[in-house]
Amino acid sequence: MAKIDVKKSALLMLHWQNSVADPRGIWGKMLYPQVKKNNSIANAKKALAAARGRGMLTVFVNIAWRPGYPEMPKNQHYPLMQGAKDANKGLVGTWDADVISALKPAGKERIVLNYGSDGFEGTDLDLILRANGVEHVYVSGQCTEHVVATTVKRAANKGYNATVLKDATSGFTDANYEAMMKILPLYAKMMTSEQFAKSL
Repeated sequence: MAKIDVKKSALLMLHWQNSVADPRGIWGKMLYPQVKKNNSIANAKKALAAARGRGMLTVFVNIAWRPGYPEMPKNQHYPLMQGAKDANKGLVGTWDADVISALKPAGKERIVLNYGSDGFEGTDLDLILRANGVEHVYVSGQCTEHVVATTVKRAANKGYNATVLKDATSGFTDANYEAMMKILPLYAKMMTSEQFAKSL
C-alpha cells in the first residue's frame, strides 16, 4: 500500500459531536446503536491518533446554528434538520455542538461549522484546505448517508482526491451504510482505519 503524503493530505472529522454521536443527542439517539455496532468511535480515534502522530492537518466539521436558526430557510421541507429546529437543539455554544469527549480536538486543530449535509457549503473548509496545500482528504464521520457522502462528493467535484475510512463511519441503518459502501467508491477510495494508520 502506497504511503500517504502527509503534507498534501488532511483528515476530516465530520459531525463527531454530541448531537450526532452521543446516545442523548437529537440524532444520536437514532444513530448511536449503529455507531456502537460498527465500533466507529474507536476506529475514528485510531485514525485521529495516527494522523496526529504524523502531523497531518486535521479539521473537524460540526453542524450548528445560531439562536433563531437564521441559517435554516423558513418553510423548507428538510425533515432531518427540522427535528433539531423544532426541539431547539444544535445551537452554537451548546453541548450539542461540542465534539464528543473521545475525539476532542487538540492543540490548534480547527473546527468548521456547517449548516446541513455538506462540509463545504457555506463554510471556510475549502479555503483552509487549499491554504495548507491539501490535495487529498481522508474522511471519517457520522453519518455515512448524510454529511460523509455529501462532503465526499463535493470534494471530488472540487478536484480533491478523497478516501473514506469505511469503519470510522456509520449510517442510520445497516441497509443505508451498505448502500453507501457501494456508491461512494464511484467518488473516492475506501480503506479501514488500520490501513490508514499503516499508510502514514
